[in-house]
Amino acid sequence: MLDINQLHVFIQVVDEGSFTSAGKALGMPKSRVSRMVSDLEASLGSRLLQRSTRQLSLTEVGNEYYSRCRHLIREITEAHRLISDREHNPHGVLRIVVPVEVASGSMGHFLTKFQGLYPEVRIEVIHTDRPVNMIQEGYDLGFFVGELPDSSLIARTLTESDYILCASPAYLKEHGQPQHPQDLQTLRCVKLGEGIQPEIYDMIHEESGEALSVQVEPNIVTNLMEGTVHSMIKGAGIGRIPYLMAGDAILSRQLIPIFNDWQLRPERISVAYPSRQYLPKKVRHFVDFMVDEVEELNRLIDALPTTEEQLSAVNKVLGPVNRH
Repeated sequence: MLDINQLHVFIQVVDEGSFTSAGKALGMPKSRVSRMVSDLEASLGSRLLQRSTRQLSLTEVGNEYYSRCRHLIREITEAHRLISDREHNPHGVLRIVVPVEVASGSMGHFLTKFQGLYPEVRIEVIHTDRPVNMIQEGYDLGFFVGELPDSSLIARTLTESDYILCASPAYLKEHGQPQHPQDLQTLRCVKLGEGIQPEIYDMIHEESGEALSVQVEPNIVTNLMEGTVHSMIKGAGIGRIPYLMAGDAILSRQLIPIFNDWQLRPERISVAYPSRQYLPKKVRHFVDFMVDEVEELNRLIDALPTTEEQLSAVNKVLGPVNRH
């Protein structure tokens, strides 16, 4: 079997003109250089070099072998160097899968900023709520809400969900302000996600700690944040949306939060990848980037005293989610 290292040493010996010079160039003892060339000759069953106390010379077979192989070994060496160098600089296509409910209105902000830092990385993002096998489908990264679908995934927690139940003033005026979460079962619901199946609201009372789950039947389902918010503003029904992503609609009173004493149970939002082994730079850099960005956003929010100021600040950073 061909040993590329032996071939590389042989080429170096011919180029340098001696075992000693080749050993210095390769950083290995002369004896090892000589042994590797001898092993190469043994594997070929042919002598490649004539040795004397003063000089080396190629045999006829050695000259032909050298002529045919030197360009190949240099191409192999260059390819190895190129890939190794590129791994120090993020590059290539980064494929990301994201649930439709996770910052679908703000991903563009983060992606654009990341690509500004690493312009050799091209990004493909798929928003879906269907189960995804990251390895089989070739995804580098995935965002997840709650428990990971696969315990073998390597995950870093970014933050917790901040969902809020809202409705338009017109809808509440027509149907009345619900007084208890169970009232939601009789109201129309707009669902952010995929699938017409019922949506479950897990809620906690802020003072008593009472927990309950309410099942609602959606009358509109859309996998676009903009579509969800716009439908709710137009009076289609009550909906669960990320609080900060709907900041402009809440600030403008186009949407009204309901249930001051209840909150939707927060869930962990994570970014995960299949394996730590040989993790590409593009993946490692994106994960670190997202962790830093979310931490900075949380610091910005925590530094402001009122909800209105927090929403306004986030709106300025991420941009308004709804366009209508």
